[in-house]
This record gives sequence, structure tokens and C-alpha cells, in this order.
Amino acid sequence: MALILILDDEQPLLQSLTLELGRGGHTSLPAETGAEALRILETRSIDMAILDVQLPDISGLEVLRKIRAEMPEVPVLMVTAYASVDSAVEAMKEGALDYLEKPLDLEELHLVVERELGNAELRRLAEVNERASALTEDKLIIGECSQLIETMAVIEQISKIPVESAAELPTILIGGETGVGKDLLARFVHESGSLARAPFLQINMSGLPIPLIESELFGHEKGAFTGATKTKQGLFEVASGGTIFLDEIGDMPVDMQTKLLNVLESKKVRRVGGTREHHADVRIIAATNQDLEKEAQAGNFRSDLYYRLKVVSLFLPPLRERGHDLDLLIDHFLLRFQHKYKKPNLTIRPEVRAELNRYRWPGNIRELAHTMERLVLISTDHQVSMPNFGNLGATPAAPQNVPLSANSLLFDFSSGSCTLEEVEKHLLEQALDHADGNISKVARLLGLTRGALRHKLDKRGLSSS
Repeated sequence: MALILILDDEQPLLQSLTLELGRGGHTSLPAETGAEALRILETRSIDMAILDVQLPDISGLEVLRKIRAEMPEVPVLMVTAYASVDSAVEAMKEGALDYLEKPLDLEELHLVVERELGNAELRRLAEVNERASALTEDKLIIGECSQLIETMAVIEQISKIPVESAAELPTILIGGETGVGKDLLARFVHESGSLARAPFLQINMSGLPIPLIESELFGHEKGAFTGATKTKQGLFEVASGGTIFLDEIGDMPVDMQTKLLNVLESKKVRRVGGTREHHADVRIIAATNQDLEKEAQAGNFRSDLYYRLKVVSLFLPPLRERGHDLDLLIDHFLLRFQHKYKKPNLTIRPEVRAELNRYRWPGNIRELAHTMERLVLISTDHQVSMPNFGNLGATPAAPQNVPLSANSLLFDFSSGSCTLEEVEKHLLEQALDHADGNISKVARLLGLTRGALRHKLDKRGLSSS
């Protein structure tokens, strides 16, 4: 339940309010002076505040301003024995949600507290929906292959775990190639268990600038760094009671790995530039297309965090190894895009299906979805167009390794075209192919920062996704 700050200089009223709120399952933090309330706010994260306006040292309005500046999401009620229109208007202008007169009607206070706590939760969930990353349109796990069936059986067991808080659930590590649907599986895990109605937030480690990762996860205080013009809650606060999905966890910088491990162990987070600790009541699901065990052995990923994350380990096989599932997915995407583009009479010829089955799908389900959308879109009659994969699906011959030394690299200038741009583009393409598109690994291979690598990829017209 809620942690509520009560500020009033009347000791009997403090005791009465503490007792009344306790009956409702809430915990009170009583303070008799404004200075005492400010000290509490320096170290505790509250869910609501009930403030007296008239105090022996400072006005309750000053405490209200402090709360509004540092914890704008916290609802505040004002009470006073000196009711006046002016003080009520001022309190509402400063951000108070309601204004009650003494002597307090405890039944009325209880109703107002529950109402405003409920409204605060609705606002928090609205923010969750706004900040949540865009997920795939599908909410179904489609497939009948043995590996998928085994994975679904594990998820069913996890969904039956009885817990009182999200943080009690085991962490989950999902492995698999890019495009196999790890984000979809994470969402399915979340919606299959006791947290189904709680927030689900996704963050992609490879798509977020390194300086912003800590702020995004843990939040920051106003003025914590250049550009921090206001206090911001991190995902660990916003997703309280729910799930945080850390996609591409292998790309998380080592210093952030240390901080994440501390949060998983202590169940507490602290905003950047702040001193107050917030309870981290969230379940963590992480995903990667890397071999984290090898990365840990190479010193690129903390081994203790790796073992902390893989309490439950799930794996999604590549599409080329899922047999008949490919046909099921072809039919699924055909139906979806028939509806989207209003082409209900489209059918797929056997030779088209055979060509789709011959292709190896290096981009897995994501590539299949994009391909089926394109085929449906360009089809002009009642038949799905034949895909044109060229040699993309063929297994390339193993390239010869070339020693990387200035004396061993030879270039052919006889064609009259051997520019630095061409050489750089070929090098980037080969590095991306060698690393299966993993940006962090490519950056290490070429001795570049991730930012510098992305700049070069964009400059040469190569995908950095």
C-alpha cells in the first residue's frame, strides 16, 4: 500500500491520522515541523503527502513546492484550521489536489486519500503506455516445433508462481538470433502470469546513447546534468509492480552492468544526481542475440550479472530450424496483410510457397513479415507475387582470412576504381556479416566507438539495426 507523509504540528492529530491510514493498509511518516518533513523527503520516496498550511517554522506551502519540484507525480492534500479562499487558491496553484478544513472528518479524508491514490495510479499507467516502446502487432506465439513447445511449457510453470511483489519473480534471459521474436516472447511471459495487468516497459540497449541509459533506467533529478531541466522518473519507478524488458542486454556498457547488478541484488534504485532511494519492485526479462557465456569469458560481459539474469533461460530457434512453423507463419502474415491492404481474395500458389520454404531467412520472422507485406502489397491479381531473393538465401562460401597488416594488404588499381570510400564500405559490410549484424562486436573488431561506427554506417548507406 501507500507510504504517506503527514505534516501537522498537533501531536494528537498526527496520531489519529496515522491510526486511521493504518487501518486502510497505508504506512505513515509523521512530521511535526516543516524542517522535519523536508528531512524525510531527502531520504524517503513517498506516495502521497498530507500537509498542514500553518506551521511553527515554515509554511506547508513551502513543503508543497519542494514536493512538486522533486516528486511531481506525488499527490498532495492540504489541511488547515484557518480556511480562506486565498490560501486555498494558492495551494491549488502550487499543485495541491484538494484542500480540507479542520476539524477533519476522518471518513471524508479516507475517501479523498483513496480517490487521489487511485487517480495517481491511473496517471502512472497512462505514462507507462506513453513511454512504452512500440511492439510488434502480433500478440500470439505461433508454432508447433518441439523447441517452442518446451519453451511454452516453462512459461506456463513460471506463470503459476505465487508472489506478493514483482521483484520476487525470477529473472529471465531470452536467447536467439535477431528477428526470432524475443520481444514478443517477453510480452507473452508478462501477460501469462500474475503481472498481466501491471506495466510492461521495453528498452533497447543497442538503440540508446550510452550517456542516457542510466537516466532512462533510474531517472534523474533536476540539474543532475546539462539538459536535465526537470526531475524525471526512470523505468524502474514507472514500471513498479510490473516488468522491464531489457532488449539486447549484451550491448549494455560494463559500468551500467555493475549498476544493474546492484539494483537486482538490493531491489533499490537511486536517480542520477539524487540521494533518495526508491524501491525497485519490478521483474526483469532480458534478451540477447549474443552468446553471453562467451562474452563473459572474454571479459565483455559481467559473469555475475549473466548468471543473475539467467535464473530462467529461454531460447527461440531460428526460423530455418522450425520446420512446418514456416508455413504456419506464412499463412498468418498472409491473412494479416490481406486484411490490412483489403485484398481478401489473394491466394498463394504452391511454387510461391516452395520458394519461400527454400529461402533460409537470415532475418527470421521479422524478415518474413516484411517480405509477406511487400508481396501482398505489390500483388496485382488474386495471386501472391513470386519473391525475388536472388542469391540472398544461398549459403556463401567461407571467405579467406586476410592478415590485417599493412604489408599483406594488396589492392588492384588496374580497374581505375579503388577509392577509400569503396574500401571502407566493403570492410564495414564484411565486419557486419562476420558479427551477424551485432553493432557492439563490429565496433570492437574495427576499433571504433559505437557512435563512430553508426556514423560510418549511415555515411555509407548501411543498416545499423
